[in-house]
Amino acid sequence: MTDAELIKVQDEEGNDIELELIETIELDGNEYVILAPAGQEEDAYVYKVVDSPEGKKYVAIEDEDEFERVAEEYESYFDEE
Repeated sequence: MTDAELIKVQDEEGNDIELELIETIELDGNEYVILAPAGQEEDAYVYKVVDSPEGKKYVAIEDEDEFERVAEEYESYFDEE
């Protein structure tokens, strides 16, 4: 069993939650992460990684087209296997 990397983000109500890092994706000059509750990859979320003075911030993607591009890139990882 490997130790999963946990990343703290805020939910819609502003509560801190820890999610497991599933994948990091570089796309169009931006960095994105796929995060999910531990052991529940089917419930994954996509966040954009934004550098800030306090360090990395994880911002939920609200633009549907941007989300679709990231999701397609993630799915292409499985097509290559």
